[in-house]
Amino acid sequence: MEAKSTTDMGKEFELELVRVLSFDKARRSPSSGASFHDNIDVTSEHFVIEAEATEKKSYSVKLSFWDEVRHKAYNNKKPLIAFRFRDTKNPRKSVDLIAMDKNDFVELMEKIYGRP
Repeated sequence: MEAKSTTDMGKEFELELVRVLSFDKARRSPSSGASFHDNIDVTSEHFVIEAEATEKKSYSVKLSFWDEVRHKAYNNKKPLIAFRFRDTKNPRKSVDLIAMDKNDFVELMEKIYGRP
């Protein structure tokens, strides 16, 4: 499979996130988070998600980027950063990861399993 532009990879990944999070009423921002009034890539009932996609073997994240995502969260939604490491030869071998705050993760686990 051929290489894609970062814009095409990002849109593809955002649409995939919307599909797999449809149970949480996920939707993609029409401007992919570029407009002032809708400045996040994907929103759902419980999350705001910045989606990043690359065909490289690594992706660098700065604390300032996490702070931006965190500040975009509203109505008690949890901020997430989703990463796709796209395999150009076999997209089925691509790796998708989600990064979130540890405290938010613990809170979700407590809701699922109850408090110890």
